[in-house]
Amino acid sequence: MARRRGFFAEMQHQARLAEQRQRQQQRATAQAHARAVREAHRAQREWERAQAASARMAAAGAAHAAKERVRLHEQARLAEVERLNAELAEQSEAIDSLLSATLAVDDFVDLAMLRQQIAHPPFDRPDLTTPTRRPDPLPYPPEPVYTEPPAPTGLGAALGGKKKHAAAISDAQALFWQQHHHWQGLLADRNRVEAENEHTYARLESERAQKLAAAQEQYERECRERRESVLSANVKLERLMVALQEREPWALEEYVSIVLGNSVYPDCFPVEHDFAFDAADRELRLTVTVPDPAALPAEKAFKYVKASDSITSTPLTAKARKDRYAKAVSEVAIRSVHEIFEADRDGIIATISMELGTRAIDPGTGHDTTITLVQLATDRDTFTRLDLSRVEARATLDHLRAGVSKNPHDLVPVAHTRGVRG
Repeated sequence: MARRRGFFAEMQHQARLAEQRQRQQQRATAQAHARAVREAHRAQREWERAQAASARMAAAGAAHAAKERVRLHEQARLAEVERLNAELAEQSEAIDSLLSATLAVDDFVDLAMLRQQIAHPPFDRPDLTTPTRRPDPLPYPPEPVYTEPPAPTGLGAALGGKKKHAAAISDAQALFWQQHHHWQGLLADRNRVEAENEHTYARLESERAQKLAAAQEQYERECRERRESVLSANVKLERLMVALQEREPWALEEYVSIVLGNSVYPDCFPVEHDFAFDAADRELRLTVTVPDPAALPAEKAFKYVKASDSITSTPLTAKARKDRYAKAVSEVAIRSVHEIFEADRDGIIATISMELGTRAIDPGTGHDTTITLVQLATDRDTFTRLDLSRVEARATLDHLRAGVSKNPHDLVPVAHTRGVRG
């Protein structure tokens, strides 16, 4: 089983995964892949539009539409072939450059750069900080004013004007009290609506204040958790740095875990590492697990066959598949040792003893087993004298007197343990 990555190793591994994805997007093969995908989508959309258009065309244009539909369908299939070939080229390049991909990278990890900073996101409910708008007061209905009819004068008063005046006063007073009663009703309605508005305002403002208090409490709790998490991680980091200076085995193993976590392999060829450090001998015992040969692409290229409207592939020759897998196994072995020695600037690790293999089913027992394909033991001085930019990985393993399978692709195990510490 592969060692579970520690906290910092997982953090660095995820960071390197993100960097790898970004680099892949900048590579020419990724650009070709993106163009192929866009072309496939464009051709597919055009084909679908042509299908829709052909359904609307009159019978006279049906033949032309059918021909155009066939043409666009062929374009879509050809674009799909281009996409598949771009992906295949990207995978093949990644597999064929397992060693060279790491030589341009400094595998040393400055642990101080792993210190985390506390960064709080902005409060996500700013809408709750704005008080509820109080409704504007309703206008008061104008109160009616009693105006007494003027008294008659002169000849009108002498000819019975007083009785008429008294009647006018009576009518005016009756009208006034009628208007005043109506006004009182309007005033009561106004006061009722005003009270309802005030009650609604108070309710909404209370709800806002409660939601704001709850949101602020949650935000502050999340901020505390972030602070505690960052402080805890930094405390662990400080302990790791001090322990590494004191050459404690657990700290060295955690550091190696970080280094190998930074070593990101292609998605189609994942590699796992397990290890233990013997402080007395200053030896790192390393176990490397690679995928079985079926993980590698077996196709040489894809092509579109118009007659059968199918996409077929040209397979790699058996020799090409065997050579590629053997080269990948050898390069993973050299790469793993190189990354560890290069990252260990203080020279804590004097020697590395490694077994590299793959998981398989034992045909005799039917049980899962590990087929050992490479066994190697080497010291720092011998290995660091190599110029890895100019070597062939298999020849380097022979130079280091490693035990190497004669046929890794067919899962033939190492036949001896030459050069491997017992």
